[in-house]
Amino acid sequence: MSARVLTTASTLTCPHPPGAVRPPAAHPLTVAGASVLTKADVVGRDVLPACALPVAQGPPQTKTCTKVTSWNGGEAVRLTVNGAGVLLDQGFVAKTDGLDVGVPPDPPQPSLPPKLSATANQTWLRGE
Repeated sequence: MSARVLTTASTLTCPHPPGAVRPPAAHPLTVAGASVLTKADVVGRDVLPACALPVAQGPPQTKTCTKVTSWNGGEAVRLTVNGAGVLLDQGFVAKTDGLDVGVPPDPPQPSLPPKLSATANQTWLRGE
């Protein structure tokens, strides 16, 4: 199954609005004028504006999402920029530095890093 390619026009958000990641990228490969994204464009980027998750010392402990800490999977195999796979809107797990317990746990669970979600906002280019 093919997935949509992520670009600078895509929406990357943490699960706590309005937290969003808007990585600047300037690759020669573009879709509708927007540069494609690679993992290096996203990991380490700030979540701006900061998400609405409050800081609580716990238990359970929570922390506002401020930075993307990891991106695993969701990279095109055949579509690359400078040897790096272009990011796709499916098949990935990306995390932030925030801490969240998610939906009210029963019994209480340890705080976990929130996961990012992605919306390609384009339908022209797909990858596998």
